[in-house]
Amino acid sequence: MKRVVPACLTVLLTCLLPVLAPPAAAVDTVPPPGLLDRVPVAARTVFQIYAKSERGTSSGSAVVVGPGLLATSCHVLNDASRAVVVQTGEALPVTLVAADWRRDLCVVQSDQIDTRAAPLLPSSQLRKDDLVFSLGFTGGRFAYDLGRVKQLYAMDGSRVLRGNAAFAAGASGGGLFDEEGRLVGILTFYKLSPDHTMFFAVPADWVPEVLAAGIQPRTADSHPFWAEREELRLPFLQAVQYEYEGRWDALAQYAQGWLEREPSAPEARDTLEQARARAAPAP
Repeated sequence: MKRVVPACLTVLLTCLLPVLAPPAAAVDTVPPPGLLDRVPVAARTVFQIYAKSERGTSSGSAVVVGPGLLATSCHVLNDASRAVVVQTGEALPVTLVAADWRRDLCVVQSDQIDTRAAPLLPSSQLRKDDLVFSLGFTGGRFAYDLGRVKQLYAMDGSRVLRGNAAFAAGASGGGLFDEEGRLVGILTFYKLSPDHTMFFAVPADWVPEVLAAGIQPRTADSHPFWAEREELRLPFLQAVQYEYEGRWDALAQYAQGWLEREPSAPEARDTLEQARARAAPAP
């Protein structure tokens, strides 16, 4: 289960290490040597972000991706008129410099942040069952979890990550790191499934593309990809919804069509095999 520690970076290195035992439900192997040292280093790159709009103040997380640059989820910022990031108590104003509303990936900037970014690892170098850990803020407190990559879904030239490194409300925009402490994803959304494997992150290798494109126009139809109406859902999201609802027969039928349309998609094949294994046997 998720572990929570005080949001105080000045004591983070000392207060995080003693409790960094892997949750038994999430990780079925001993963490590799050095992981206990890499988590606090990665934690230095994660901030809490507050966004103020006419509808009130929302909070989330953000992770350093370059000099003075932090990536976060666009749904955290939404239509904010002002935003600040906090890590050690001081609120630092940030400015939006890039936004891809569909990918739910935004980048903000502050000339008062000199934290060095973690190395970025493209999702193409990740495999199922790789060890990962999530870092973000929940309820104003720093939180992390250890888990594994459960699936990778092709999208826009990269792969959306699904795993069981848990996070909760407030952690959106935080970082997902591999066992070497490299940034692999930005925490985005989750579903509370019985097997606790529906925690999703957009790939960190989208960040350079989003930065290069700047702030994309936003319309009334600019929804995050994971919040689209059913008829507009990406295939993997429709499959995830069937799985979440436990509709295994429907999932098997859907995955069969998905695989026929995309025969080279390993995630479609995996989904079909999973659905057939769980579907009701024929009478």
